[in-house]
Amino acid sequence: MTQRILSPELRKQYESVRDLLEACLGLTEKCSDMEAYRIVQDRLSHLQSAALFVIVGEVKSGKSSFVNALLGEDICDVAPDPCTAVIQELVYGEVREKKSLGDNWERVSLPKNILQEISIVDTPGTNSIIRDHQSIIESYIPQSDLVIFVFPAKNPHTASAWDFLSLIRQDWHRKIVFVLQQADLATQHELTINQERVKQYARARNVQNPVVFTVSAKREFEGATDSGYAEFRNFLTRAIQSGEVWNMKIEGSRDTAKKIVNGLIARLRSEQQAIADDMTFYKNLLSKVEARREKANALRRLAVDSLCISYDRLASKLEEDFTEGLGIGTVLLRAIPILRDKDVKTWLKELQANFESTSKQVIDTESMRVSKDISDEIMLMFSELTDAIVHRQSTTQEVFSTKDHDRTEILTHLQKQLQELRIADIVTNKGIQGSDIGKLSLAGGGIAALGAVIAFATQLVVLDITGGIIALVGAGLIAVTLIWKRSSILHDFSQKMNKSRSEFRERLDKEIARIFEKLFMEIEHRLEEPLSRLNSKAGQLSILVAEGERVNELSKSM
Repeated sequence: MTQRILSPELRKQYESVRDLLEACLGLTEKCSDMEAYRIVQDRLSHLQSAALFVIVGEVKSGKSSFVNALLGEDICDVAPDPCTAVIQELVYGEVREKKSLGDNWERVSLPKNILQEISIVDTPGTNSIIRDHQSIIESYIPQSDLVIFVFPAKNPHTASAWDFLSLIRQDWHRKIVFVLQQADLATQHELTINQERVKQYARARNVQNPVVFTVSAKREFEGATDSGYAEFRNFLTRAIQSGEVWNMKIEGSRDTAKKIVNGLIARLRSEQQAIADDMTFYKNLLSKVEARREKANALRRLAVDSLCISYDRLASKLEEDFTEGLGIGTVLLRAIPILRDKDVKTWLKELQANFESTSKQVIDTESMRVSKDISDEIMLMFSELTDAIVHRQSTTQEVFSTKDHDRTEILTHLQKQLQELRIADIVTNKGIQGSDIGKLSLAGGGIAALGAVIAFATQLVVLDITGGIIALVGAGLIAVTLIWKRSSILHDFSQKMNKSRSEFRERLDKEIARIFEKLFMEIEHRLEEPLSRLNSKAGQLSILVAEGERVNELSKSM
């Protein structure tokens, strides 16, 4: 870098643009945008290098001849076959040497004074058929300080060159000058018309006050004074001596940073919107689950009512059988060994066995019906959630890019978790019988009620007269005892049966509620997990957007 050409004001701008590029570089790294990182890093590392002029135009537009005439010797191959054309980066060097930078790409060092202030890149045609030419050319544009468009003087209407100009102006806002080469092949009338046409095309592409040079490389090598190169060299001399080339570098660096930052902000905001859409989607899923939870609670109450009705019927029948079994005549007969069909203990055991058998059969049947209702409701919920996820995947697949892997992974992971949950035996084909509810039907009903029966057996054992006592006194004692005890026994039995009904309902309701709660908590956990991840990602994006805005404001202040 030639320090003598930098005025205090220019030096201040130079330091500012370096700070801008460093801030931009940090942002690209945080955003993991390696392509943008490379562009900014290259721009920063070449900030003190000579200004970079990139020569572009279609094949055989006279680009290489223009460069050769400008430097005063044959350096670039003229009129090459497009299949063998190369990109040549021309830089200053004490001795002439050539270094390969890759396929069809080389750097040539030349001891030319002008190259101490500028470097020149001679590119293949914008319509070149060589693989990777376009990508290599475009990689130079972000680093360029001036783009020189070369057109054939007789035909400056070539579409690919003007399309490329539109890309450069739209994406990188580069400073551009135009050269009509091979002027010796056109008449003065053609040159006048084509100069105006180039200006019109340029203005249409947002190039204000376009600068157009008309040159002839052939006439320059012949030593003619009308070659037009004197005007172009004067342009370069003024730019170098006035420090304009450094203004170009500063402006180019600033525009590169603005382009990169604006692109990053646009991408980050797009990601923010995508994250917001995803969060809305998962919240909607949670709303669906909550609606299903309310339906499930209503279904639970119906299930409890249905099972309790069956249990009440069984309990009432047990009470009837027990009351009938405590009839005075029946008890007296069972108290006399030679007359009774069975003793009290045997009767109680049979009563217990019959109740257990009937309870199991009735409750199991009713449980099966209730189970199916519950299972159907749960399956509907799973189907609704799965369908929503599949639809989300199909409708967003086209907009998901490789950088959206996290979003697609979240959906896929959630779908897999729900599929695993469906076969986790929380709700099986056996429904609630596969849980503790099936056992509860007996534990809360049969055992509770029969516990009351067994408790009374100790009170009734005195009625079980054995040893062949048939005396009237014995029979009278039995009758008196029965009359004295029966009312109390039936009253206590009825109270305990009522208690068993309440306990059955309470325990049944609690058990079904526990199963539902476990299921819904599992589902909500699986939905809240991606929500938490997305919320964290949204927070990170907000920080990056804020940083991008700060860098953007820094670029605007320059």
